Amino acid sequence: MNKRLAIIGAGGHGKVVGEIALLNKYAVIDFFDDRSNEIKEFSFTIKGTLDFLKNNKKNYDDFFVAIGDNQIRSDKIKWLKKYKMNIVSLVHPKSTISKFSSLGIGTCVMANAVVNPGTLVKEGVIVNTSTSIDHDCIIEDFAHISPNCSLSGSVKIGKFTHLGTATSVHPGIHIGKNVKTGIGSRIFKNVLNDTTFKN
Repeated sequence: MNKRLAIIGAGGHGKVVGEIALLNKYAVIDFFDDRSNEIKEFSFTIKGTLDFLKNNKKNYDDFFVAIGDNQIRSDKIKWLKKYKMNIVSLVHPKSTISKFSSLGIGTCVMANAVVNPGTLVKEGVIVNTSTSIDHDCIIEDFAHISPNCSLSGSVKIGKFTHLGTATSVHPGIHIGKNVKTGIGSRIFKNVLNDTTFKN
């Protein structure tokens, strides 16, 4: 692949996304971050701020936002859309994505994750390392499914929701928007919008 990728967000999440981009054979992988002058060590080249990217967008074919915070990731994807940049999804080659599922733009699927048939993963979602999403689930925009989560069939996850590491969800459960779950949560009943769930 002789394509050039610009990634917004030079933090820890960005390092993981950068490696996925390498495995997807991008010829150029450059990062952009408004804190670029403050970042001392990073695994990839940091070219400059978002304004620098805006003025040099013609140098890149594809664009991605690698920011873990759901709201900020949403804001930056809107910014990319405003300037008509080509937003892609990035999928680790050691993940398993059913051909009968779908991924929205700006979504990242990390190593050893599984997305099974009938599942719809919408825009700007993080499907983190070793997460399992079973059949017929719906993951709404800008959700973050942390490492080692397990979602049974027909689960729905709301917009901006963040499932903590190793959260497990019973079949058919609906979790509202902007929900946060604690590490190792076990969810057997529906969760309302704008709540924090721990057990």
